[in-house]
Amino acid sequence: METHPVIATHSVKIGGRKVDIAKIPEGASIDGDLNLHGYSIKHLPNKLSIGGNLDLSRTLLAKLPKKLRVAGNLDLSETLIEDLPKGLNVGGDLRLRGTRIEKLPKGLRVGGNLDLRATNVTEIPKGLSVGGDLDLSGTGIRRIPPKLHVGGSLYLGTTDIAALPENFSIAGGLDLSGTLISSLPKGLRVGAWLNLVGTAVTQLPKGLQVGEWLDLRGTSIKKIPKDVKVGGLVYVAGAPVGDIPKDLQVCG
Repeated sequence: METHPVIATHSVKIGGRKVDIAKIPEGASIDGDLNLHGYSIKHLPNKLSIGGNLDLSRTLLAKLPKKLRVAGNLDLSETLIEDLPKGLNVGGDLRLRGTRIEKLPKGLRVGGNLDLRATNVTEIPKGLSVGGDLDLSGTGIRRIPPKLHVGGSLYLGTTDIAALPENFSIAGGLDLSGTLISSLPKGLRVGAWLNLVGTAVTQLPKGLQVGEWLDLRGTSIKKIPKDVKVGGLVYVAGAPVGDIPKDLQVCG
């Protein structure tokens, strides 16, 4: 990991005056963005409040301060971070890709997207709330809780997910490509797209609702039930689909 030393000229404005990064006091409030990407900083003060974005990617930080508040995005990608403090509140995106994170705190709230790609997270905690997309691609996740709140799309590609809760719904898209999924639950509703490429799914559940496109390429699905609703194209290349409702648009 390439880092830069924290030098005295790298400072921020707090209360109208410049303060060296290494000397930010506890309880400090910074109105705008704080970009420390690549710096060898190892510590931040408790009760730090950032009014904009906080970029800590590729730093040597191994632990976040207590009662950290970030109104914008928080980027922790490729850091030594192993866990997150309780009560962490991020108004924008939270990027954890390539960290040592294995567990998320209960009640974690992220206003934007939550990126957990290439982490060792294996469980979704109770009370997790994500306003945007939740990307769990390539993680050790095996189970999705029935009351998971995701305002955008859910990416589960190449995970060991083998089942979804009954009556599961997602506001955005749902990526199940390359997972262990072999069947879909009753009452599944997907607000945007549904990607089933390369799965072992052999049939679609009755009443399935997909707001945009449906990708069945590389599956063994032979029939699409008449009451399945798809708002966009249905991709079937490489799948033995023969019985297709007349009101669906198919792309070979």
